[in-house]
Amino acid sequence: MVSAAYFASQRLEGAAQWGAPRDLAALGAAGPSRLGPGDALLVGFPPRREAPFFWRETQAEITAQGSADQPARLAFGLMQADGGLAPAPRTAPAQLRMARAGFPRQAAPEPYGKPYMILTDPSQVELSGPRFDGCGAKGFFRLVGAGQGLAFSDLHARMAGRAIETEAGSRFSDVVIARSTVYGAIRGFARFHELSAARFVDLDLDAGGIDGGGKRVCQLISVRAGSGLRFERVHLRRAVNLLDAEARGSTYVQGDGVVLEEDTSGATFVDCHARGFGDAGFDMKCDGIRFLRCSVRGCKYGVRVWRDAPGNLLEMCTISDPVPRPDNAAACLWVGGQVTLRHCALSTAPEAAVIRFGKGLDTKERVVRMTGGRIEIPPGGALLAGEPGRLEMTEVMLGPERVTGVATWTGRELVRG
Repeated sequence: MVSAAYFASQRLEGAAQWGAPRDLAALGAAGPSRLGPGDALLVGFPPRREAPFFWRETQAEITAQGSADQPARLAFGLMQADGGLAPAPRTAPAQLRMARAGFPRQAAPEPYGKPYMILTDPSQVELSGPRFDGCGAKGFFRLVGAGQGLAFSDLHARMAGRAIETEAGSRFSDVVIARSTVYGAIRGFARFHELSAARFVDLDLDAGGIDGGGKRVCQLISVRAGSGLRFERVHLRRAVNLLDAEARGSTYVQGDGVVLEEDTSGATFVDCHARGFGDAGFDMKCDGIRFLRCSVRGCKYGVRVWRDAPGNLLEMCTISDPVPRPDNAAACLWVGGQVTLRHCALSTAPEAAVIRFGKGLDTKERVVRMTGGRIEIPPGGALLAGEPGRLEMTEVMLGPERVTGVATWTGRELVRG
């Protein structure tokens, strides 16, 4: 049942036909609210209002625990005359805006502030519909504790520190995030400390070139630990962190699309695409990755493969135009372990390599096995670079030549066998 219907502001104009809504601040003042199986919390907005409602402090702390057959529901949308809630069109204006003196400036973006909502131990919950401008790096939604069965959909954010953030030590499983967008992500779209059995589907995530600097690195999706992650039709763009890099003692250019750290395993990417990252489109420190029909263009590294796992696979993928920067080498692939490529197309740029070998987390050997596909190297580009490693080719078009053989990089020179 609908346990409560809350309006987004103390100004209740246009809400007379929506029953007796209460201000959302009343929910926060009452302390943590509980939603059980089948309960729904509706956050409504006048359907013809174009100006956003402003918020600064956390509006509510919610403990939502539904069941598999009766999930709890937290929905944002447009109030209907019958007391219901309708999803706002994707093109609708933002419903909420974080109260602050203007949006973050390109020269010094500061993604500070409290989360809009804190969800404690959420399980079997459907969350949908918020459209908001601005939020801090602690998230619009902040997840605390442990939970499972979360389904996020239709989140649309602009100029966000992070849309979804989790607290250190939190653990979540059976999570779906779908049909959501961000433009101007300063720290990222979502970060999980431990996440398993999760799907990211139909996401359009654009950092918008907002450079938070070397101490406020942007990683659009970040997972510290977990297993069984699947990404489908995820589009990632434009995170480059240059500001303050030297102040923290490094010239390393950062900014990533998806980062899976070393305590993750079993990740699959299908029809995912990354463009314009200062570091990697996909930074894979995890064990066991598979990419199918994915592409990367205009990043320092297209895909970074850290682990010495023979099962790492890229199939029918295209990686092109890596972008070197001062004191930052570039390549289509960065490999610190093992990976197999099937029917992939790799096209490098001048002053960059097709494959750069590096020091991985558990490096025993550095080897790329490539079957079919093609490699294109313009004048000034290189086939292999970095630490010693080898490329094993089977029926690969290397420029105009079809090659079956081994190319070995000694760390100083290329040896063809």
